[in-house]
Amino acid sequence: MLRRTARRLLTAVAVTALSGTALAAVPAAADSTDRAVPAGEFTAVSQVTGNYMIPDDTVGNAGTYIQVYPNPAPAKWKTTWRFDRVATSDGRPVYQLQSSAGACATNENGENSIVYLRACSTRNKDQWWLLDPVRGTDPQDPDFGIVSYRDEDLALTARGEGDAYIDLKRMWGGHPSQRQGWHFYRA
Repeated sequence: MLRRTARRLLTAVAVTALSGTALAAVPAAADSTDRAVPAGEFTAVSQVTGNYMIPDDTVGNAGTYIQVYPNPAPAKWKTTWRFDRVATSDGRPVYQLQSSAGACATNENGENSIVYLRACSTRNKDQWWLLDPVRGTDPQDPDFGIVSYRDEDLALTARGEGDAYIDLKRMWGGHPSQRQGWHFYRA
C-alpha cells in the first residue's frame, strides 16, 4: 500500500509539473477505465501482435495457462473472458480476469512467470488485477495493461507472436508498454 501511494504521489507531482494543471486530471483516467471495461464477456487482443488471448486448453479450465494465438482461432475454442470487480484500491477498481469456464488468471510466481488459471477466490489477491491505460492509445477507447495487484510493476505480456505464452513482465517507467497493451472487444 505504501509503494502504491508513493507511486501515485510521484505521478501526480510529475503530471502537475509537466502540464501546469491541477491534480483534477487524475480521476479522469479512472473514469475512462470504467467506461472502457466491457460488461460481460469480451475478447482480448494483443496491441502489438494482433493475437487473441486464449487458455491453453482452449476452454479455460483451472490448471491451464493463458497464451496468445493468431487470428482466426478455431470456432470451437473459447476466446472470451470477463472482468469481475472484486475490490477498490485507492479509488481504482480491482478485477479478477475470468475465463469463459470460470477460472481466474493468477500471479503465482512473479516476474517472468507464465500465468495460470486457477479456481477463483475473491480473497486471493494473486488473482486481483488493475487496468492501466497504455500511453499513446485513444483516450476514449484505450488499450490497457492488465497489471498484477500484488506486483504493481508487472503486467500480462504476450511473449511473442503466434502460439506463445503470456507471462508477467516488468513495466519499465511504471506504465504498460505497447507489448503489454490489450484491446477489449465485446463478445
